[in-house]
Amino acid sequence: MFLENTIIMIIFILMIFVSVAAIIFSIISYGNYSKLNKRFEIFMKGKDAETLEDFFISLQNDLDYLTEDNNRNKESIKKLNRITKRSIQKIGLHRYDAFEEKTGKRSFALALLDFTNSGFILTCQSHDDGVIIFIKEIEVGTTKVKLGPEEETALKIAMGQIDKYENN
Repeated sequence: MFLENTIIMIIFILMIFVSVAAIIFSIISYGNYSKLNKRFEIFMKGKDAETLEDFFISLQNDLDYLTEDNNRNKESIKKLNRITKRSIQKIGLHRYDAFEEKTGKRSFALALLDFTNSGFILTCQSHDDGVIIFIKEIEVGTTKVKLGPEEETALKIAMGQIDKYENN
């Protein structure tokens, strides 16, 4: 008899615990529902199904316009990249004394290269009687004619192989 009463009491306590837990969960769920319902009412306030449809159509039109604009921008960027690769991007300047002058470094070698290290080297040798100017074509970092040491230095500076402040 005592054992049966104890089991009934345990079952009764468990039922009370489950009931209290169910009430707590119900209160929490009702609070979450109330918050969601308030948000929904704020969203729907002053709007009917027709105006919401217009709103979503407007959003879709804006998205379509932005997509088209993005595609135009991508094409423009591709075109600019093609143009930029062909333009002068790298410059190497090396100043030196061509004829051991005492007036300073009046001679120079100037390398002007594009993205592929192609371009030209302009060499200007200054002396008391005038100026001598040479130009040598560069294709992908090399040339068909022999470069002087100053021209080699200018080319390496332009290609980033040596620091431009090392030799000037």
